[in-house]
Amino acid sequence: MKISTLNRKYKNMWVLAEVLKEDTAGPIDVKPLVVSHDRDEVYKGIGKVPKGKVVATLYTGKVTGPFLFFICHR
Repeated sequence: MKISTLNRKYKNMWVLAEVLKEDTAGPIDVKPLVVSHDRDEVYKGIGKVPKGKVVATLYTGKVTGPFLFFICHR
């Protein structure tokens, strides 16, 4: 799923996604694994990701102020 599609489909949600394709700016194609309004639910999902997978946590809503983009290689 393209990031633009993910943003439209899961508006204002936290998403844990397997990164299928990325470039220097970040993920461009992902597979959603956990989708929730509750950020903690997404963080809990990170511990269940099989080793060898690359995942990212994303928020699809408006972000104000500084933010951190996080990619985890497991």
